[in-house]
Amino acid sequence: MGKQYYIIRGFYLTGLGQEPEVNYFKIDSDHPDFDLVLAGDVCLTFYQNNSVITTLPALIRIDGLIKNDKEVQEFLKTEKEEHIPFLPIVQIYPSFDPLMFSRLMSTCKLMTEEVKKQSEIHFVQSSIFDFIEE
Repeated sequence: MGKQYYIIRGFYLTGLGQEPEVNYFKIDSDHPDFDLVLAGDVCLTFYQNNSVITTLPALIRIDGLIKNDKEVQEFLKTEKEEHIPFLPIVQIYPSFDPLMFSRLMSTCKLMTEEVKKQSEIHFVQSSIFDFIEE
C-alpha cells in the first residue's frame, strides 16, 4: 500500500494573534506524528500567504483533519492542478504556552506602536527668508 496522507486545516499564529484565513497543510504516513496529530494541536510548519510560500518557520493551530481517503485525494489533485503544494507539518509543537503567546501578542502591539511613533515625520513650515541671517 502506498503512502497515506491527512490534510490539515489550520490557522497561523502570529504576533497579531490567530490569522483569519484558513490554510491547508499535509502530513504523510511516514511522519512520526501522523497518528498523533489532533484538532487543537499547535504545529510547526512554514509561513505562506496568498502570494508567497516562505522558508520562515511558523506556528499553526489545527482546526481540523481530513482523513477520508476520497476527500484527501481530491485535495492532492487540486495541489497538482494548481501547482501550489500544501506545506508540510514539521512536528507537533511540544510545549505551546498560551500565556507566552499572549505576551508575544502584547509585545508585538508595543513594537508596532513604537515603529509607528518612530516613523512619524514632522515638517516645519517656514519661508527660506526665515533662515537668512541679516
